[in-house]
Amino acid sequence: MIFKYKFCLWLIDTLSIQPLTLSEIQKKWLNASANEDGDPLAERTFNRYRREAESLMYVDIKCDKRDGNLYKIIRPEGFRNDDLQQWLLSAFRVSSLAERVNQREEVMIEPAPPAASLLQDIMNAIDRKHPLRILYKSHYQEEKEIVLLPAFVRLFRQRWYVIGEVRDKEYTMTCALERMNEVELLEEEKVKFSPKFRNILKPEVYFEHCFGIIRQFEPIRICFRAFWPQDAYLKDVPVHSSQIEVDHTEDYTDFEIFVRPTYDLKQELLWHRDKLAVLAPESFRQDMIQVLHATLSGYETGENHAIDE
Repeated sequence: MIFKYKFCLWLIDTLSIQPLTLSEIQKKWLNASANEDGDPLAERTFNRYRREAESLMYVDIKCDKRDGNLYKIIRPEGFRNDDLQQWLLSAFRVSSLAERVNQREEVMIEPAPPAASLLQDIMNAIDRKHPLRILYKSHYQEEKEIVLLPAFVRLFRQRWYVIGEVRDKEYTMTCALERMNEVELLEEEKVKFSPKFRNILKPEVYFEHCFGIIRQFEPIRICFRAFWPQDAYLKDVPVHSSQIEVDHTEDYTDFEIFVRPTYDLKQELLWHRDKLAVLAPESFRQDMIQVLHATLSGYETGENHAIDE
């Protein structure tokens, strides 16, 4: 990664901790690990790369002359996508560390999301409003050809998905990229969503009240109890963005979420094992008990007791 990107990332991270004057920034840069050559930072260079950082990271870096000429990070008015901003920063950090990670045995990383090479073609189709002809093979059906009118993409649990409307089929579809055996851009056509889906095929609408990638059922309020020390973990890493704390003792904390009761939500709750128990509503609690009974039967008999969802 060239110098200016290293500096842009370093500047954003540094000013995110505390506002600084130009002289303080220059002193910190001299000793920064990103400044491999130990070069001083000229004011003109700072101002040029500051503008680069603003453009790359969707922020403003302003000098507050009323507060000691401190440079501060300011989020532009109307910008709401905090996740995007953090994702961009994370991507730049990983890129900056890539060379070092490749040369060190002390760093262990997870596999990258599969089939990411298809993202460029899919994003081109979305930008240019062209459909995609896809040969798609799910785990549950034979391979089939579909024409997808792509709306947006989503990364979830180390897997990329494209969400859109299946042409002439009157339903939407979430396609995992690694299950696509062939992808073709149909340039002679333009995407026209049917009136039924035109307003919902937007990320903030389509996945509203969803835990993961499945959009199914109406959202409900679910109350669960997390036992110590798992409750402390769930305070730091909530199950869902709607999570609130409703009660707390030394032994447990009760939380509430408003979410669609989908298969992937049940998986997430079960991930916490005996450190979490669903309290309400009773119907969902019984669903979870049924899953646990089926799991126990599978362990005892070695046979399939899976529940149809």
